[in-house]
Amino acid sequence: MTTYLAHFGLTQPPFATTPDPLFAFATREHRQALAKIAYYVQERRGVFLLMGEIGTGKTTISQLLVNSWRADPDHFVSAHVTDPSPRSQAAFLRLVLASLGLPTFRNLLDLKAAVRGFLVEQYKAGRTVVLLIDEAQTLHSANLDTLQAMVNEQTQTAKLLQVVLLAQPNFEHKLTQKPALRSRIAGGTTLNPPTPDEAIDLLRHRVAVAGGEFDRLFPEATHKAIYNATGGVPRDLCVLCDAALFNALALGRRAVDAEALDLALADLSFKGWPRAQAA
Repeated sequence: MTTYLAHFGLTQPPFATTPDPLFAFATREHRQALAKIAYYVQERRGVFLLMGEIGTGKTTISQLLVNSWRADPDHFVSAHVTDPSPRSQAAFLRLVLASLGLPTFRNLLDLKAAVRGFLVEQYKAGRTVVLLIDEAQTLHSANLDTLQAMVNEQTQTAKLLQVVLLAQPNFEHKLTQKPALRSRIAGGTTLNPPTPDEAIDLLRHRVAVAGGEFDRLFPEATHKAIYNATGGVPRDLCVLCDAALFNALALGRRAVDAEALDLALADLSFKGWPRAQAA
């Protein structure tokens, strides 16, 4: 790793795919999604659905949202569930309670009572409780019903629980089987990949944070090929650029050229990305 960083004059890896807030770059799509979610949560509208293909930045958005809510503990209490796939209602409710830092119980009725008691308590204290669920497409059918019941907890004027669902587009198929829950989704949006200019700006940001200059490491002649191969999907952009840098290092070059990029595309051929433009 030291050789890799030293060779390209970097202080840290610029293309890691973990959702590090330091490298977060909000495209127009991301900014709009963040603004919409913030509005629906603040207005206590109930359920908001954000959909997007794999790698479009849903997890990055979830981290930014959770960080903002946790930075304001006087007004928000948030639970972040990253794996909502447990099959039983009891297991799902235990997961939610644990994410809120609360004790759990064995009995389903006790679990439901604990959730409702907490929601009422926080409402009286003037705090908004937000449940953010990543990978919502993995929710078991029974727990979609559980979620609906939780959303039904409300006073005459306000919903006690705000839910943000982050899901892949196939979640729509599950919703067709749950019309009652679907009718309670107050708002939603779809996260699309960045435009070519935004994609390059995203990469420039990441390399700058890592102490380098993107246009020096990736000359303009490579930009179109990088975008065309990945479709601008942020995670794929990072994977391809990381592989291209390693190939440039193996070739003893200080920047990525067409050969290093084409070798990277060959290494990643299992992803089905086109190679023609990189030749």
